[in-house]
Amino acid sequence: MEICSEIRMKRWEMMELAKMYGLGHEYTLRQSEQLDKLINEYLILQHHSSEVRNKREEMVVIVQQPFNDDITF
Repeated sequence: MEICSEIRMKRWEMMELAKMYGLGHEYTLRQSEQLDKLINEYLILQHHSSEVRNKREEMVVIVQQPFNDDITF
């Protein structure tokens, strides 16, 4: 399952638990912690993806051209 889908599902589950047991109940808080972990994982992935994209844009490619026998000095 894609992480965004997991986050949506976990958020929905947390809201359902909050309706049934209240915001301060152990079940709701545990679900909230799991949601926080997923969101942190998502943010780390986004940050890493952004870093890779930036590194790729900063890369300089050096291509060595073969010597040509026709070169005169």
